Amino acid sequence: MPTYEEQLATVAKECELKLQFADHGFSVREIIPPATTLYDPMLGWVDDDDSLVFCDIGGQAGGPGWDPRGGHGSIWRLYPDDGLEAIVPPGAIGKGMIMFPMKSPASFGSYGGEVFFLGQLKPGRPGAHNTHAVYWVPPGWDTPEVFCVVPHAGRIGGGISGALCPAGWGELGTPEQGVLFVVSLMNCVLYKVTSDRRISPWLICDEESVGYQFMPSRVFRASPDWGDYAGDLIVAGRPNTSFEKQAELSGRLELGFWRVTGADGSPNLEVIENPPDAGAGQLLPTRSAQTVAPEGFGLFGGQRFMCTPGSANLAHTTKLEGPLPYDASILRTDESGGVHEFATKLQSGSPALLFQGDRMVVAVVRKSYSTGEYHLPDGSLYEIRYTG
Repeated sequence: MPTYEEQLATVAKECELKLQFADHGFSVREIIPPATTLYDPMLGWVDDDDSLVFCDIGGQAGGPGWDPRGGHGSIWRLYPDDGLEAIVPPGAIGKGMIMFPMKSPASFGSYGGEVFFLGQLKPGRPGAHNTHAVYWVPPGWDTPEVFCVVPHAGRIGGGISGALCPAGWGELGTPEQGVLFVVSLMNCVLYKVTSDRRISPWLICDEESVGYQFMPSRVFRASPDWGDYAGDLIVAGRPNTSFEKQAELSGRLELGFWRVTGADGSPNLEVIENPPDAGAGQLLPTRSAQTVAPEGFGLFGGQRFMCTPGSANLAHTTKLEGPLPYDASILRTDESGGVHEFATKLQSGSPALLFQGDRMVVAVVRKSYSTGEYHLPDGSLYEIRYTG
C-alpha cells in the first residue's frame, strides 16, 4: 500500500497542467495546484469586492483521511491576491455535505442576497444516492442550516431526491421571480423552492407525466435570438437519460429543449424541434455576466467564455479509475455568435470558469469525492491572464 505522500505524488503526475492556447498573448498559472488542498472545487460567484466565492465538496475536519460517518465540504472566499477566507470551514456541515454555492437574488424575500448551497444529508456515496437538501448560511454564521429537505417524487430511481443540482433562479419581472429551481438527477424531477422555505415537485420528467423521459438540467426564459420562442419558459435536458441508464456521449452534450405551457402547478411540455445553438451561453451553469471577459482580456473583451466537459461523464454514478483524459476545452463566443476554441488540453472532470477582475479563474473537479469515493485532493484552481 503506497504512503499518502506517494499517493499525492501520483495525483500530481496524473493531473499535470497541459493547457494550450489557440491564440498568443495569454498565460496560465496554478492558484491552488492539485495534490495540495482541494478535492472538488465548484465556482459560485464574484462579489462586489472582487472576491470569488467557491466551495469544495471534499475535505473533512482534521485533514487527510476519510471518516464515512463524517460530513464533508467547505465554502471559501478567494481574493484577487490569492488570499483565502473560510465562509464555512471544513467540519461545520455536520453529517451533510456541500456543493453548488449560490447567492440568492434580491427577489428571494427576506433571504435575498444570502449564501445558499445544495447538498446531501449524509456523507459519501450512500448520501449521494439518498435524500438531498437546500442549505442556507445565516449571515455572520459559519454553520449552515437546512433551508428545506427535498421530498421524494416520481417513478425513476425509486423517486429518491438524489444528486441535486441547481436549475436556475426565476428571472426578475417574470412569473418565476423569487423562485429557485432545483433538479434531482436521480429521479429526474424539477422542484420549485420559494422564500417561505417550501419546496414542491414542479415537473416530473417521465413518460407517464409529460410524455418524455429525460434528465432535466435548466429552466430559463428564452432570449431574443430564440425567435418565436423568445420570452417563453424553456426546460432543457438530456433525452432518454437517467442514473439508471448511463448517458452516451459523442464529443458533445446532446440536449433537448421543451417549451413550458399550461397554468402554474400543471405545466405541459411542447418539444422544440429546431432550437438555436444554445451551447455558447444559454446553458452555462450560470448565465451571469461573470462569464463575459472584461476589457482587460485583450481582443476578447466582451466575449462570453465556457468550458466543455470532456469525456469524463460525471452525470451518473460510475467510479472513474486511472488518469483522466485531457479532452476538455475552453470556448469563446464572438460578437456575431461564432464559437471558437480558446484553449485545449484542459483535463476532463467538470471544469468551470468565472472572471475575477481581469483574470479568468478555472476550477477542475476531476474525480468525485462522493459518488466516486475518491478521497485524494485532485482538485485545482488556475488563473488565465492576457499578457499581450
